[in-house]
Amino acid sequence: MKSNTKKRLIAFMLCMVLVLSSATSAFADEPQNTDSQSQTEVVTEPVADEAQNTDSQSQAEVVTEPAADEATEDTTTEDTTTEDTTTEDTTTEDVSTENTITEDVSDTPDIEIPSKKEWSVQVGNATVKVNGSADALPADAQLSVTEITSEDEVKEIEKAVEEKAIEEQFSIKNIFSYDIKFLVNGSEVQPTTPVQVSVDTPEITSSENAAVLHVDDNNVAEDMKGAVDGEGKVVFDAPHFSKYVIVQKGNSKVNVTIEYYDDTQNPKTMIYASKKELSPGESISNYDIADNWNINSAQKSNATGGFDWISTSEEIQVVSDCTIKVYCDPQYERFPGSTIFYDYTVKAGTKNSILGDSYYSFNQLTNDKLTKVSENKKLIAGTNDPNNGQNYPEYQKYKISLPSRLPDGNVGPTKDANCWTGNDSTIPKLLKGIDDKGNVIFNYAEPGFFVDSDFSINYKASWNSSAEERFLRKVYKNYTLVFNRHGDTYTLSGVKDGKGNWVAGAGNNFYPLDKVLPSYEDSERGNNNYFGMRYDVTFKIGDYVGPLNYKFTGDDDLWVVLDGKKIVIDLGGIHSAATGDVDLWQYIGDKENLTEAQKQQTHTLTILYMERGAGASNCQMEFTLPSAKIQQVDQTKMTNISFYKTDAEGKGLPGAQFSLMNDSTQATMPATSDKDGLVQFQQLVAGTYTLTETQAPNGYVTSTTSWKVKVTADSSGDLSARIYLADGTTELGKLASGEYQIINSASTPVQPPTPGIVETKKELSHEKYIAKNEDGTYNLTLNVSGAVGSESYANKLDVLFVMDTSNSMMREMNSKNNLNDYTTNENSRFFNQQKAVEAAVAKLKSKKNVDAQFAVVSFDTQAGIETEWTKDSIKYPTQVGNYPYPGGYYYGKQAGGTNYEAGLIKAKQLLDSGRTDATKIVVFLSDGDPTFYYKKDSQGNITGIGGGDGNSYSDTAMANAQTQLSKMSMNYFYTVGVGPEDSYNHLSSLISNAPSGTVKGSYNGTDSSNLKNAFDSIIRDATELLCTEVTVTDTLTDEVELADQKLQVVVKDETGKVINKLKNASGNEVDVSDIITTQTQKDSDGKTQIIMRFKSDYKLESGYTYYVTAKIQPTTKAYLKYQNENYTDTGDENTDEYLDTGKKPGNDTRNDGTSSEQNGFYSNVSANVTYKYNNKTYTKPYAKPVIQVDASTVPHTVVKQWEYDSDKVAVDVELKAYVTEAADSNINAGNPKYLTSADVKNLPTSMQFNLSETNNWTHTWENLPTKYFYKAADGSIKETDIHYTVEEVQTDATKAFYGQVTESSDGKTTTILNKKKDQEDKPFIEVTKTFKGLTKDQIRELAKASSPYTITLTHIETNTTKPLTMDVSELDSILQGSDDEKVWTYTWKLEDCLDGTYKVSENNYNKEGYDVTVTVNEQTVTDWNEFSVSTKKAEIGSYDPSGNSITTCAPTEFQIGKVNLIVAQLTGNEGYFVWTRTPVSISERRVIVQLISDKKDGIGFSPKATLEKCYFYSGNGIKDTLVFKNGEIKYDEQAKLTFDASKQWTMFAAGTYTFKETQNAEIQITNTYSEQTADLDLIKTSTSVAGTKFDGAEFKLYKKNDEGAYELQKFEYTDKSGKNQTRETIQVINTDGSEAELKNLQSGQYYLEEVKAPEACMLLADKIYFKQEKGKITLTDKGGKVLADSPTMWTLSGTDGKYTLTVKNEILYSLPSAGGTGIYLYMIGGMLLMFAAVWILYKNKCKEVLEK
Repeated sequence: MKSNTKKRLIAFMLCMVLVLSSATSAFADEPQNTDSQSQTEVVTEPVADEAQNTDSQSQAEVVTEPAADEATEDTTTEDTTTEDTTTEDTTTEDVSTENTITEDVSDTPDIEIPSKKEWSVQVGNATVKVNGSADALPADAQLSVTEITSEDEVKEIEKAVEEKAIEEQFSIKNIFSYDIKFLVNGSEVQPTTPVQVSVDTPEITSSENAAVLHVDDNNVAEDMKGAVDGEGKVVFDAPHFSKYVIVQKGNSKVNVTIEYYDDTQNPKTMIYASKKELSPGESISNYDIADNWNINSAQKSNATGGFDWISTSEEIQVVSDCTIKVYCDPQYERFPGSTIFYDYTVKAGTKNSILGDSYYSFNQLTNDKLTKVSENKKLIAGTNDPNNGQNYPEYQKYKISLPSRLPDGNVGPTKDANCWTGNDSTIPKLLKGIDDKGNVIFNYAEPGFFVDSDFSINYKASWNSSAEERFLRKVYKNYTLVFNRHGDTYTLSGVKDGKGNWVAGAGNNFYPLDKVLPSYEDSERGNNNYFGMRYDVTFKIGDYVGPLNYKFTGDDDLWVVLDGKKIVIDLGGIHSAATGDVDLWQYIGDKENLTEAQKQQTHTLTILYMERGAGASNCQMEFTLPSAKIQQVDQTKMTNISFYKTDAEGKGLPGAQFSLMNDSTQATMPATSDKDGLVQFQQLVAGTYTLTETQAPNGYVTSTTSWKVKVTADSSGDLSARIYLADGTTELGKLASGEYQIINSASTPVQPPTPGIVETKKELSHEKYIAKNEDGTYNLTLNVSGAVGSESYANKLDVLFVMDTSNSMMREMNSKNNLNDYTTNENSRFFNQQKAVEAAVAKLKSKKNVDAQFAVVSFDTQAGIETEWTKDSIKYPTQVGNYPYPGGYYYGKQAGGTNYEAGLIKAKQLLDSGRTDATKIVVFLSDGDPTFYYKKDSQGNITGIGGGDGNSYSDTAMANAQTQLSKMSMNYFYTVGVGPEDSYNHLSSLISNAPSGTVKGSYNGTDSSNLKNAFDSIIRDATELLCTEVTVTDTLTDEVELADQKLQVVVKDETGKVINKLKNASGNEVDVSDIITTQTQKDSDGKTQIIMRFKSDYKLESGYTYYVTAKIQPTTKAYLKYQNENYTDTGDENTDEYLDTGKKPGNDTRNDGTSSEQNGFYSNVSANVTYKYNNKTYTKPYAKPVIQVDASTVPHTVVKQWEYDSDKVAVDVELKAYVTEAADSNINAGNPKYLTSADVKNLPTSMQFNLSETNNWTHTWENLPTKYFYKAADGSIKETDIHYTVEEVQTDATKAFYGQVTESSDGKTTTILNKKKDQEDKPFIEVTKTFKGLTKDQIRELAKASSPYTITLTHIETNTTKPLTMDVSELDSILQGSDDEKVWTYTWKLEDCLDGTYKVSENNYNKEGYDVTVTVNEQTVTDWNEFSVSTKKAEIGSYDPSGNSITTCAPTEFQIGKVNLIVAQLTGNEGYFVWTRTPVSISERRVIVQLISDKKDGIGFSPKATLEKCYFYSGNGIKDTLVFKNGEIKYDEQAKLTFDASKQWTMFAAGTYTFKETQNAEIQITNTYSEQTADLDLIKTSTSVAGTKFDGAEFKLYKKNDEGAYELQKFEYTDKSGKNQTRETIQVINTDGSEAELKNLQSGQYYLEEVKAPEACMLLADKIYFKQEKGKITLTDKGGKVLADSPTMWTLSGTDGKYTLTVKNEILYSLPSAGGTGIYLYMIGGMLLMFAAVWILYKNKCKEVLEK
């Protein structure tokens, strides 16, 4: 070329081509990652060159490189100039001076000395480091550590490690598995020399051992001889890299838990659980420890927390703690059990004789092991009802009246144990238990029901007839009970006789002795109705943890006794079929924490059953016990021995362990004391045993001595056992109950409290007595004579306040009105109580000479300590009702009762912890009499709460409180009443049992002023000494008043002579009136006081007795109290007057009269003599006599008549007592007050009676009280007449009738005529089914299908099943909803169905092409098997009363407006009549019942309404007069309401209510239908290079709409800033693990259009058509027709909603990444051109130089 410019231009262009081609080549070779998903491997480059990782997911593998480049770089420029450029070394290598790398830029080769190097990586919470020489691995090698988590791989590693552990005998605690390797450019490399690896994980500490194993590809483990260094790192040498396992070694023993499950249950129930301690590598082979079960399969826990299936027949070697689950099926077997039957002959014949007739009967027998007959209390066979004639009249006299127990566990009315209870109520407490010889012991006399011997007589009808043996009791010991055993559950099937013949099946008509019915039995000949049955079941708990229960349904008596002592089911009495069940775990102990001794203890369950007549016989028995054995008790002569383990105070101690060894055989048996301290050993044979305590209870010292137990036989061969001291001759001490007692000493001896009183040296002689006069008045006499004693006082005061938190403390001080703001309202009892205490505390604290500390106890049903002893701030009760008593069955009580005893128990705890040198003062405050008390066992341990409903005074509660008070040590004890005096009539009597020497006082705090005065008096007593002369003061109770104001004073000498003159201080004789004055006055509480006062300078003369006598009589308050509570007091001993004139007549009559130990009312609140001796003053109380009231009575008769004779049926009637005036001003003739025995105690407890043809439809109640007393508004006591009527009791037989009542003119006869009446609404529940996502027609298809849609409900409690289907003919009217929203609801109304828990299942609800999600009451259903749900509860939204919320009913017209609710209260606490405009379901009924009693947002009726006592009616039947019970009601449904004159109506309320939800269905089922979708994954490949996948392609998706046009689909995504964006294209990503590009495609016709091809590929010209139907994707043509063959450029694969579309692309040129040359050839060509250009320039330059 001639032009230099052109040459330069060409050279420049060639250089540019070279540069551009190099850049293009680099770009083409760079992998492009656009995937946002997690990568399987991420390489971390050096810090200076750190790569950008856009992946937001966790990494499965982490790879690191050194921190900087490994070597320096030589860079030399051309020509004569040379520059040395060395990069800075930033590695963390340990480079010493000797290892310094020297570099020479001449031709001398580089010399490199190897250096140390460390690689480190964090994996989870572990740090893995590798140390080695730098030349052990390539300079660019990267450390890669991956924790192995693949389940299959982990299992293989576990297997290899376990084999190694078995070989080397170590246990495994944890396993950590890592894949450790080095990578260079993604390829694994191995070190040329060994390197050292350290693993630092927090699970392993320096004190532990670890093993390091290398696991090769064949899963063989090699021990790498690793160790744990001082820093807790696991260190080992690694010659190569692969899988390494760090094994954290465990203990020297391996703990294995084997659990056994019932495989037939869902969820599966654990039945046995055993624990084994094995050496590492020891094997387990036998799982078959569960008798009565077949093993199906087993699982063993693994290291990941899951379970692996294992063989049940092969041995398994264990090297780590694990759990093995064994799944079993119950074995089925007909199981025989021995039993004893007792046949009782009730009528064996009569014998006529001139000496009197004889009546032979089993009931004539006696049981010499039991108490004798007293007051005709004897348990008999057959009823004593004279109407049915089951017994001879001779034996109908026997009665045992006891409180019954209702089916719900509550205490019922008193019933006779020898007469049918009338229903399924039972009579507890007839049985006492089983003695150590196996004898059945009753609490009452009985003829020998379970005596194991026959008893016969030689019967002769007359003196000259032949004798015949007749059995009164026949015992059958060869009968067999047949049980169906299913696993460990035994269900009685029936009975076989001694010949193996089937004689009775379980259930109804259970008469197993019919075939041996004596021909001479003359009572109830239809069946053998009188028999008993006994069998004993023995069992051991062992490893059993499953259900442990016994259940019985039947009649009559059934008792189940555990270990002879604990009656766990008590269904005594002659009753209809009753049910009792018990969970025996409650008695045996916590199954999770039983000791080995408790597990091995043999238990005996004794079942006693009797049929005693009165009709049907039912017997169903079922029990679940492990390895039970049923046996007769007399097959082998054995006995039992028991004793109580107690502390020094006699309190039972649980958890003490004993061993009893037979001295002859050396056989031992263990036993552990139960929660009451009872220890039992059973089935002892004759011999001598040694008893030792092996472990004491916690906190106590194990006894170092032993005892001897001797079991000997009497003359009849019966065995008995006694416990002796170690000498074998001195018998062990016993408790008062007769049980042996072994006492433990506490590890730290407890010091008894020091009493706060000193012994009185002398006591003043004083007496008090009473005599009744003919006119009903009484002479009350007090006397005094004798000397005095002494008493101490201290300035240190421990003051304890016992404060009442019963519910009544919410009331006003002067009324029974509850106050919602009672804690702050100045009128409430609660507020006044606290303020009075606070003032007393402040006053005591202000006294400088008093060192006082204080404590507070609060009590209601139970009690608690509010404040321990303190001199600082005091915590008081903050509310009422703080202490409920938990309990089940019938022992539980709600908080808010009045339990004096509970408060005093807590008070004693505080007193015992007080200062020993302080004077103890207890102030007991209450606004009511005691209603509750603690029930206790023989050891004094609390077992329950007694006291009825908590509203009535209880003598037992007071007696228990008095007993508890007597145990307390104090100087002063005061009671302070809070509120009206009549609410705590007995409070003052509590002080009578204060310990001797205690100063006592009782105050009535009727208002805040009286409360202040009370505390002022208490403080004065405690802080000041009262100095007075001899004074006798008797403060009368409210039940007594003076009949004559004149008091009579008499002085007598020792001979009884009346003394008229006394000597004064000067020695002169003066009249008695000059020395003794008397007066009557009112005290500060308004109570009358009788006072006899001596002149201050007069000294009582020795031998003289000074008397003061007053004439008293009962007050109207006494009559009121007698009416409300009956007699509440018992007179003290020696309180009846002497009948002779002398002081000590020959016949001492002090206990023969109306007072001494007689019931009545105390004549005095307090009576004391106060006197001074040695300048000290003393006060001593008098005994307390009682008086009685005179009460008149009348009879009342009922006559039953029927409108039609065909309607006659036996009915129960109930006597109703009522008054027309009372304290409530609303009570009148139109609105009477109905009375019960709760109002008038001497009314009959049960006022019901059964009328029938037998008694000619009539009955008379005798001795009914005629007067009713009440407290008027002015505080006076008034009386009024009691009227009587009779009403019919509603039963199924009579509920259709209305009893029209007519009273006789004298009010003594009630006639009831029965007529038809309206019917009550039936209870029902509603079930709704909501279909979401379906049209009405689609729902109709489900209903009309050949197998229609069905719901099945099973009520769990009753096991009743109800299938539900949709009525196709009524579908249009029942279905509610719309097709627009695709939501429809169908409702079923199920009458006579209960709420509660239901098993629910659905069938035939699936819809083709839809997925269905089902919820029931908002619970999602995943498995219909055993799915259950509780019924929903309705909620009241609002309630608007009409006019006055509560109005008195009257036979008049009321204007109430248009309402949807009317509630009328019935008299006599009979409940409530309820009318609603529309019927309400049972859940809606429940909230309406709550609304009735809701005082805040509802009606506010009292007493509280219950569902059982609310009678529901609805609809327009009320328009034409609705007949309810014995009354009528009418409402026009617009405004007018009318009642008839029936006395059953009391008050009514009306209003309008709404529910929070318009749909209150108890069971709401919702099926949500969603169309099935599919996922489509897009893959781009090459047409020419197989297996190549391309990223970067972009498609658009179009879907056909309803009009047939295709619409572009848009896709939502989140950008890097977190904002939601949309895009129109789909980017294809083929990275492994990436998600499908098109997810959840709905049904429809689609096509895909490629809008961007991958790099170096041609754009796809055709559109890809496809459709999705029912979750399935198919390729189609443009018209939607399915293609027969796949197109050339794309293929579809997949199934079940997961599909892959593979699309091929034509390649323009092959990239290196695809295996082609790319543009490397172009680059080489460019370089050649560049060199050519350089050469040309060089030549031209040379030419120019030469030319110059």
